Amino acid sequence: MPYKPEQAKSFKNGGTPPWLGYQSAKVISFKDESDQYDWADVYLVIELRTAGSEYPVRMRINGSFERDEEGLIMNNSLLKKFYSIADAIGFGGGFDNAGDWVTKTDDGIENIAEFLNSNYTDTTGSEVYPYTIYVYKTKVMDKKSNEEKVWTRVVERMAQTANQKQMKSLEGYVKWAKDNDVIKEHVQEEVEKEPWDKPTGNSTAPSIKTVNNYKVG
Repeated sequence: MPYKPEQAKSFKNGGTPPWLGYQSAKVISFKDESDQYDWADVYLVIELRTAGSEYPVRMRINGSFERDEEGLIMNNSLLKKFYSIADAIGFGGGFDNAGDWVTKTDDGIENIAEFLNSNYTDTTGSEVYPYTIYVYKTKVMDKKSNEEKVWTRVVERMAQTANQKQMKSLEGYVKWAKDNDVIKEHVQEEVEKEPWDKPTGNSTAPSIKTVNNYKVG
């Protein structure tokens, strides 16, 4: 049966590119940038490689602790973000109640990036992608130029693809975040036009759509 092109949008003119949305991924590095930001108790940059893409993406886990009257940390969004990553990669450690990095046996971790890079990254070049992440485009205001720009973002959650509970949690969070405008995805709305619909130079020739005062198509 003959194939005829449909009017459905391609990723070139409004559809979702294959490198966005849910992606199979692996972790290639961790970087601790908390010393660059006075407001941040945690600022981890996680570099990930996704299946089928030659360009890495970066997830940022950052924020400040909430503390009780005694100065002990309380549950908040920062902890939820980090422990989603920790559970996915199998890191049993995290923070003690003072907010310091510890292993799963409560031993202190002096350099968290070095520790995570030594134990939970894959730089072998293998085509094994054990995790699932969500990648999207969003508009942000450039503080230097004061102009809106479109940037790639990675949702601060991750799941082991083979772990149904983690996958359900990731998918549930992404849906909630979209519904509540926490994730504001930028979608290219311009539809690709045929060459003869595009204006050329300063020609004053009538459009094919208005020839003889009749609308065509």
